Amino acid sequence: MFKKILLATDGSAPSERATDIAASLALRYQAEILVLHALTRIPGSLGEPNYSRTLSHMLEHARSLVANVESRLREIGVPHVDTDVIEGGAADVILDVVHTRNPDLLVIGARGLSQWKGLMLGSVSMAVTHRAPCPVMVVK
Repeated sequence: MFKKILLATDGSAPSERATDIAASLALRYQAEILVLHALTRIPGSLGEPNYSRTLSHMLEHARSLVANVESRLREIGVPHVDTDVIEGGAADVILDVVHTRNPDLLVIGARGLSQWKGLMLGSVSMAVTHRAPCPVMVVK
């Protein structure tokens, strides 16, 4: 049923739970997992050397995050794991990857916003759920 699973992660507790569920599904269906992290855009107005330092620090953190998720998935027994870090707004990055990589399922953690904040600000999981052409599993 699922051969390719896209796991969007931000390192939050819901993302960790999403990792466990994606791993379980991958093992059950012998699916590959692509671990994706969207790196927040850094304003160019920071100027140098602040821009380069900030970008370097954020990239290091993002690569460490996806490497930890990959390691965890491999320890669980998922045989095929790829990782990617892409700069941009999280919802847009996730949807771009969905359109280019065509996963059978997108697994993403829910954001723990209150109902009021969720109504006012929206959330990545909500935006992705409404616009993704594939099934989306949102994990609380």
